[in-house]
Amino acid sequence: MSPKAEVVAMNKSAALHVLLLVVCLFSLLFPACVTLKGNSSQQGQSTLSEVSTATSVSPDGQPLAVSSTFLATTPTIYATAKLTKAPEDTTVGVKWVYVSDDSGHPLNQQLSEDSTTATGTRYVSFSRQPAGGAWGAGRYSVSFLINGNEVSNAEFTVQAVQTTGAQAPTITFFKAVPEAISTGQAVTLSWSVTDATQVQISTIGSVAPVGNVIVTPVNSVEYSLTATNSAGSTSMKANITVTSFNSDKPDLVITDFHIDGDKAYYKIKNIGGAFAKQSTTILYVQGMKRASSLVDILAPGEERQQYFPNYSWTFGSGRSFNIPIRVCADALDQIGEYDKNNNCLVLDW
Repeated sequence: MSPKAEVVAMNKSAALHVLLLVVCLFSLLFPACVTLKGNSSQQGQSTLSEVSTATSVSPDGQPLAVSSTFLATTPTIYATAKLTKAPEDTTVGVKWVYVSDDSGHPLNQQLSEDSTTATGTRYVSFSRQPAGGAWGAGRYSVSFLINGNEVSNAEFTVQAVQTTGAQAPTITFFKAVPEAISTGQAVTLSWSVTDATQVQISTIGSVAPVGNVIVTPVNSVEYSLTATNSAGSTSMKANITVTSFNSDKPDLVITDFHIDGDKAYYKIKNIGGAFAKQSTTILYVQGMKRASSLVDILAPGEERQQYFPNYSWTFGSGRSFNIPIRVCADALDQIGEYDKNNNCLVLDW
């Protein structure tokens, strides 16, 4: 190498060393200005928790009747989980696998694979119905995946239906009262079932064989009651029609009633389009007036929880019979309402 070339090479080497020295000094003096790009999966990585299987889910995907054992006649099995901190358009999937039959013989048969996209923190749910109307008895597995990578797993067992000498449950009745309402009004669902080991209502979950529940649907809806035992399942449906209206008058309805300790509570709502002045709500128990409650001014759309003072519930909860209840808003007719026929909530408690 010529002397001139050596000088150029030495100058380049010296310049490189100086540049490296400047970078190092800069990183020491201003560390916030130097950013190392890491693996995106380590920055705000999404996770799955509360993995479970169930026979029904709520509208937002939460499990309502969690179980790891199902009958072969179960119409639908849901796999659910809570997704946390998922970046936009995260893919969440599940693989359904029939692991082994009821004798323990390994099958490892993949039944299906489903996926959806989700963002943020929310519940995700997937459902599967049995092929041919019944599940094969044995052990199953549901694998949860995030962006194609398995992150969690849930297992469940399906039991064969024993039909010898057994009959499917009987649903005596399942009804909605009233069947047609305006937006904001309450409906009482009531039912009676015999010979069932499990009773469920869609979007509500597991319930007692005999009972009632108050619902306030926003839109027209169909509720389905399914009763199950070792011989199979029986279903019945109840439909509720919901209509909306615009009004320049107030309209009071009772949307809920419940007992807490010895206090009787209720919720009252103004579903009309104008302010409702002060009014009186009256509680009737077994057909007799038992208590009254003063309700202050309610704005359009406002709902408020109140209780009946100077009244003690003495019937307890461990009863073999129901108590007829009627709660009536504006019972003294103090308000000029849009509809006077929707003031009372009637139920058996």
